[in-house]
Amino acid sequence: MNNISDYYNLGSQQPNLNFVDIVLDRDNLLFIDPRLIEASEDLEMKKMQLYIEAFWGELVKRIRSKDVKKIYSILSGLKEPRETRLGYSFSKSSGNSVASKLKAKIIDAITRNKAVQSGVLSHFSDVELFIEDISSDRISDITTKIVKSVLIEYTQEQCRLNGILMTTVKQDDIFDKEKLKWIRKDCELPIFHGKPIIFVPKEIVRLESGAGSNVACFYRYAVRHFIKHDASMMEDVSPSGKDGEILLKDVKAEYPLSKESLTNWGIKYGKLLVDYKTDHLNNRLRPLTDLEIMNIVYKADDDISQVS
Repeated sequence: MNNISDYYNLGSQQPNLNFVDIVLDRDNLLFIDPRLIEASEDLEMKKMQLYIEAFWGELVKRIRSKDVKKIYSILSGLKEPRETRLGYSFSKSSGNSVASKLKAKIIDAITRNKAVQSGVLSHFSDVELFIEDISSDRISDITTKIVKSVLIEYTQEQCRLNGILMTTVKQDDIFDKEKLKWIRKDCELPIFHGKPIIFVPKEIVRLESGAGSNVACFYRYAVRHFIKHDASMMEDVSPSGKDGEILLKDVKAEYPLSKESLTNWGIKYGKLLVDYKTDHLNNRLRPLTDLEIMNIVYKADDDISQVS
């Protein structure tokens, strides 16, 4: 396999590298997690967070102004990021990414979402909890494009530290957080078979199941701590326990998981999202271990389908 460490003869593997030691010529089923960026105290990640906040704040502003042209403009740079080799950049599943044909659908989902309009969804890292069609691959792709400028600088620094040759290449769709627009410029980047490569810090990636488990955890938290204690919500629930006791499965049967429900609950219960992140998510949020990353990037191709 052509991992970064092999191809550039670094003499080190994942535990001794700061970045993800991706395989350069196939998918690496790891995804950038904006929650890990937001929670990090690292100066590099804090810089990424500034880009995310600038992008999200401007997008919400344009959504509320209902200026469709300006909304499309700020989302125009969200094409598939292939330089990181993360996610589904090479597989047939790449159609699930934020490609041009899906942009209108994503825009519609974001602009119509009441959590955005009401201000409940104020952090980009919470987008996957409320917006339909936003899952681990799409949130990763969107985040990658927003922080691409920082990732390029990070790659250049790692190349200098590790003695990796770089070449000047044109890079499109770089978000300028000062001008709040997408620009094109020349950048120094490492090359693999004529294609530029961008390195990703290993502390900001998650497994494919990360987004789905986050949504499911948020749903369970809402049911246990808010829905079950709301008398008005319990009126329509049919009990199946002894002596008419309402069980958790009864509540879930009446209120199955949907992002529309999560949106409505987030608005109805003002403390729901804050309490979930404070009481549940923040204590469990952690970067992947080197071993977890190695189980992805050092797997043989015929073993990839077995990795979850």
